[in-house]
Order: sequence, then C-alpha cells, then structure tokens
Amino acid sequence: RPTYIYKVVLLGSTSVGKSSLAYRYVKNDFKESLPTVGCSFFTQTLNLEVATVKLEIWDTAGQEKYHSVCHLYYRGAHAALLVYDITNKETLNRAKLWLRDLEKEFLPNEIVIALVGNKIDLAAEREVTTEEGEEFARTKDLLFMETSAKSNHQVNDIFMAIARKLLQWEQEKASAPSQHGKPTVDLGESGARTGCC
Repeated sequence: RPTYIYKVVLLGSTSVGKSSLAYRYVKNDFKESLPTVGCSFFTQTLNLEVATVKLEIWDTAGQEKYHSVCHLYYRGAHAALLVYDITNKETLNRAKLWLRDLEKEFLPNEIVIALVGNKIDLAAEREVTTEEGEEFARTKDLLFMETSAKSNHQVNDIFMAIARKLLQWEQEKASAPSQHGKPTVDLGESGARTGCC
C-alpha cells in the first residue's frame, strides 16, 4: 500500500476551536486551550484500505496580528479546514475571507477545502444555521460538516472525509492520461530531422 503525506492547515478566527479540534482528533481529548501563538503542529496516521495516509496538521493562530504571516503556513498545503463558531456569525464571515486568500494562492482542485461549523454542543446559542453553512459550502464546492471538539461530534469524520477526497484525487491523477489529457504530437512522423536542433 502506498503512503501519502498531506499537509492540512486549520484556518479561522481566534477562539473558534481550531486547536481543540486538532487536539481532539489527534489525542482524543478535550482541552479548553490557550490561544495559539503562531502555529502548532500535530501528525496523525490513517491506515485506509487503499493507502496509508499521514496527515500533518498545522494549527494556525487566529488573531488578526498573525494574519499577514499565515500564507507562509498554508504554502504547500493539500487541504484546509475553514473553521467557524456556530454561535458567532462574524466568524463565518472571517472564514469567507480566509477562503478568498486560499483562492488567490491555489488553483481550483489543487487543495481540498472543508468548511467546519464548530461548537454544536452550544446549539442553543446558535447564530449560524446549518442550512447557511451548507449553502455557502455548496456554492463554493467545499466539504461541509458541523462538529464539536467538546463532545467529539464528527471530528474524526471531517478529517476522514478530507483524507478520502485527497486519495480520490490521487487515484484520478494516476488514471488520467499523461500531460493531464493534453493532446500529444508524435514527432516521429515528420520525416528525418537534420541538424542539431
């Protein structure tokens, strides 16, 4: 079985629960964590039927002062989780800005992007409806899930969905004709070539 290593970045406003999601996923534990300074790093290995997938999870700081350096963290990323807090509408607006940054940095189908509505354990305080998140994700062709790092709701599922999507792309690349389907020209039929060039 092949082994693939994928870089996954978590992006979003401060206090939406990015670190808690990463910690829950990797350690299966919950901590009300302190604000991330700069960037934290986790790894997780998944043994799937067709391949072994190693996720390198980069948890970026959400504070505005770090925004200008965040593109350094997501350079070379294969996947991004845009995390917002369902109890805070403004965090969804910020996630949309992060998406705009990613669209500038990556070509379509170059990075798997998931929109993640976190903190559904606080559903009574909800400011963003599930439908609103779903609709935005659908218009931008993003994966979408609502999660809770606290209650461990769908945390594994969203990372697994990303891993499966990346593997699907890997298989599509492998089965695609060479040169990404561009027609090739056989120079052998043009008669004998003379000279050096």
